[in-house]
Amino acid sequence: MRDSKKDFDPKSIKNVLQDIVGQKSLKKGVQNIRICNAWGEIVGQNIIQYTDEVKFSHNILYVTLHSAPLKMELSYRLESLTNRLNEHIGATVIQKIVLL
Repeated sequence: MRDSKKDFDPKSIKNVLQDIVGQKSLKKGVQNIRICNAWGEIVGQNIIQYTDEVKFSHNILYVTLHSAPLKMELSYRLESLTNRLNEHIGATVIQKIVLL
């Protein structure tokens, strides 16, 4: 009779979670959440209070703002924001930001 404890190869929780999140069906959803959360982390609390909604679809980040002056100001910095968001995420996934 074999001892089942000898056959058990322990994994760290980090590795187990990476295996679960790495599944194709979950990976895209987790990435979308990380990208949407990154908006708030990059732009800060002052801009977040004017942000109504953040969506990510087909490599485009859609941000709904309820302040026309802020929308105009951010429109001049879209390329810089895109680069900063991609750096924060650690991958070049955002190709364009659309302010609504």
